[in-house]
Amino acid sequence: MTVRLPRTGPGIGHELTVQQELACALRVLAREGWRENLSGHITVATDDGGMWCNPWGLWWEEVRASDILRLDADGRIVDGEWDVTPAVFLHTELHRARADARVIVHNHPYYATLLSTIGEHPRMVHQNSCIFDGELAFVDEYGGVGDASEGHWLAEQVGDASGILLAHHGAIVTAPTIPAACYKATTFERMCRFTFDALVVGHKPIEVPGEARPTLQAALRQNTPQAYWDGAVRQLLRSEPEVLT
Repeated sequence: MTVRLPRTGPGIGHELTVQQELACALRVLAREGWRENLSGHITVATDDGGMWCNPWGLWWEEVRASDILRLDADGRIVDGEWDVTPAVFLHTELHRARADARVIVHNHPYYATLLSTIGEHPRMVHQNSCIFDGELAFVDEYGGVGDASEGHWLAEQVGDASGILLAHHGAIVTAPTIPAACYKATTFERMCRFTFDALVVGHKPIEVPGEARPTLQAALRQNTPQAYWDGAVRQLLRSEPEVLT
């Protein structure tokens, strides 16, 4: 399916390292509601089987590029000053199972977590949510990830999904790049909010017709992640330039 590609926008104005991109992603998504004080983690897979990860104990809003940790494939710290999240196996095993999940975002955004506590699946009621068409999952037996075997079990439950609710816990979003992960995570939480608000006012959410979704999904995948990322990072750097240090 051919979707018109808009001309390139103004970009960010900086060439960023992976550590700088990850630090920016943490702060951008914190602004978008993907936070619960010190909880949550984003990992970016490396070609050698390891990953980059934000440190345990720092809030997303305060992470700088120099704080980012380098981990091996089993979640052991290779380089970095701080410790890693106790739930690192959520990431190691999902990265191991899914070559397409180069970036994994996990936290407890309010509306996604709220739906997870009442057993409601997010509905595709807005066109932008169609980026998740065929890629949603609800893991309703989730009890936490304390070791690699539990992480492997979770990866099996997730399957090929890229937008996942964990019962009574939070959410996971996967993507091939950091810009795509940020756009999809933002869209996922917004989709959950639309769903909840529709239920609160007493209306059954009316979803985007199935036949319209493939075209919308193709356009969203191609055109929106990079444009969203460039704008979000430009705004972040104007107010918080120290994120790159």
